[in-house]
Amino acid sequence: MYPDIIAIGIPFMIACVVIEFLYDMRRKKKNYRINAAISNISCGIFEQVTGFISKGLFALLYIYLYNTHRLYTIEDSLLVFIGLMLLVDLVFYGFHRLSHVCSVLWAGHVVHHEVEEFNLTVALRRSVMQEFTIISVYLPFAVLGFSPAAFFLMFAAHNLYQFLIHTSYLPEFRTFGLIFNTPYHHEIHHARNRCYVDKNFAGVLIIWDKMFGTFAKRTETPEIGIGQETTTLNPVTAQITTLARVFAEAKSKPSLRGKLVALFGPPSYLSKKSGAAADHAGTGREKFDPLISKASLQKAIMWFAFMLITITVYRNYETSLPLGVQLFALAMVGGLLFYIGLILDNKVRAAEQADAASGTEV
Repeated sequence: MYPDIIAIGIPFMIACVVIEFLYDMRRKKKNYRINAAISNISCGIFEQVTGFISKGLFALLYIYLYNTHRLYTIEDSLLVFIGLMLLVDLVFYGFHRLSHVCSVLWAGHVVHHEVEEFNLTVALRRSVMQEFTIISVYLPFAVLGFSPAAFFLMFAAHNLYQFLIHTSYLPEFRTFGLIFNTPYHHEIHHARNRCYVDKNFAGVLIIWDKMFGTFAKRTETPEIGIGQETTTLNPVTAQITTLARVFAEAKSKPSLRGKLVALFGPPSYLSKKSGAAADHAGTGREKFDPLISKASLQKAIMWFAFMLITITVYRNYETSLPLGVQLFALAMVGGLLFYIGLILDNKVRAAEQADAASGTEV
């Protein structure tokens, strides 16, 4: 019934990223690293190519519950859209806040946080796991009787708004920022300064943080990143690295209580030995920035550009393709993204050198 505003917004988002990148180069702010930007956008590509599973499951469950278990039938109207957006945003606030205090949920959400710059490509750095876990908190909207068309329109609009708040090049918007979330507020959320940890969880409306005591004003320059040190720029392994550490931590606990706390307790519970989440501290450390040759970077850029063009074309025909073709495309895209990640982490060259040292031809 309603247009796919995410698809409509893709050219706009690409244009914004290009403009911000060029502005950053002109001002010499150095808020962009090519390898990190490729990693961020590649995470978004991986999330998109797995979307036929997560989004398909989401739509299937939502429509089923709406058709068979809804309590009311809420007709679409302007007031309903406004109320729905408020509810979607409030639920997002709650889920987002929970994702910072529950280790399993943090293992998915950390993908979005572990970069150490704040720019529009960070908004595209999406977690595949979180796309599945967030489904459960929105299914009650179907039972309440909000139509699938209205809900998914507001859900998409909510996601699109959050793209706009991942930049440090817009003004403070003081009056607007009294009610709405702004880049000025959200940059604090991405900072690892102790005074900013677990603050400003809002999606669209900053009033939730003000109401529930998680709002922070800017008192010092934000240092972007988290206490958990970044260990990879690989968009595929980044999706599972922290989750593997969480499960390893749970496995190491002898008691059932210990295992449950490791899985569902706050990330700060995880030992430093496990490397997972820690206490979000660690300001002043150097960025994870593997040194790779110019030729390797050019190779990564070439494959990334090829992937970007391919996935853009593929997304236009994805829904009409058989499931087997979509699964094959997922495997191919995942494999190529993993290879690009190996280049960015300088692991391809390391493997070549090891083979050369052992006398193996590459």
